[in-house]
Amino acid sequence: MTQGHPKGIDIENDLNISEPGLASEKANGGTPDNQPDEQRVSWLELFFDLIFVVAFDQLAKRLGTTPTAENIGVFLLMFTAVWWAWAGNTTFAGRYGNDLRAYRWGTVAQLVSMAMIALSLRGDVQDTGPLFAVAFAFNRAVLVVMYLFVLRQSPDAARFVRPTAAGFGVAALLWLASAWFAQTPAVLLGFWGAALAVDILTPILIRSRSLDALPHQAHLPERVGLLQIIALGAIVTEVVNGGRQQELTVTFLAPALLAILTTVALWRLYFDQPRLLPILSAHHDSRVGALLVWLYGHLPFTLGVIMLGVGLGHGISQVGDKDTANLQLVTWPLAVVFLTLAAQRWNAARLTPHPPFDRSLLTLLGGMVASVALAFSGLETQPLHAAVFGITGLAALIVATDPGTRRLGVIEEKRGGEQAPL
Repeated sequence: MTQGHPKGIDIENDLNISEPGLASEKANGGTPDNQPDEQRVSWLELFFDLIFVVAFDQLAKRLGTTPTAENIGVFLLMFTAVWWAWAGNTTFAGRYGNDLRAYRWGTVAQLVSMAMIALSLRGDVQDTGPLFAVAFAFNRAVLVVMYLFVLRQSPDAARFVRPTAAGFGVAALLWLASAWFAQTPAVLLGFWGAALAVDILTPILIRSRSLDALPHQAHLPERVGLLQIIALGAIVTEVVNGGRQQELTVTFLAPALLAILTTVALWRLYFDQPRLLPILSAHHDSRVGALLVWLYGHLPFTLGVIMLGVGLGHGISQVGDKDTANLQLVTWPLAVVFLTLAAQRWNAARLTPHPPFDRSLLTLLGGMVASVALAFSGLETQPLHAAVFGITGLAALIVATDPGTRRLGVIEEKRGGEQAPL
């Protein structure tokens, strides 16, 4: 297999059969030296992330078909699993590099499993649940093997790798066992919830050991940012899908344009945040908790963006009709997006001398309150989309022009140029 990068292909490195990420050990803990000066996102990683375009689209269709309370619950479980599959692969590459043979082959195997997972995201749980469970169990098992490969190459990494592999292995067994209960949906979903709890709690419970395997300072934020671009692109997809049966009149084009402008505003709001500070703080000050808050905070953000896209798209497909369920699919996810952006802002600012409650944070909290208020407004599609863009657009403008945003950016750039202590 060859290993290329978007900005160039290093043939000499491709032909080297050694494992560069495990070639040496850090002086402070004996763990693999997985922190090169530069770790670019590889073509394989981009291909892997591309699968989530399909997965998000399938999840959106599942939610949009029957937005009942029961289906929303299943959607939340499936979405969390899909996001966690992405997070497992991404954090491994950030910790140990994307040049490892185990990572390359493991990612190919996980890519195939994600394709199977995407196939099972629509349909009744009794019919597609077993395929989803088995495919996800395989996905987790592959990740366990990837971590065990690291342990084999570098036994000194055991302090972090062993409990990580054990936790993910238990989760894989729970996913596999759940497939036997397809005809009992309540038991099936209970197994899924337990498996996800084990998966998500494992890094939290061993967070002190994460200091032995901190992810790359630039690579992880780049991968995370790429996934958010995919999620925001899903809004555009839903808008286009929602307008397929509509005539190209002002009645349709106005809310569609407002939805796309909302997407642009959300893109600006996300990328105006100091995204590197939590991971830099973990490297420089051993504040692993801030890193976990930052990473885990992207789960509700991505979830909110996808659900918002479903709401906006369905509103466009039903222009002129008052749909209470659709109103809730727009307003509450938007409130979640603003809340998670505010939490990310606070999490980053508290790591610096900059006061956490600045103009931008208050604006984001205000956007959350305004979104909740919209949930009780009873607005139809056109005025609703106008109000949503008004809230997000104004918030994006305030955050972009806030001196605090520029100040945090300077702090982030300065810390990024410092060398983490050995």
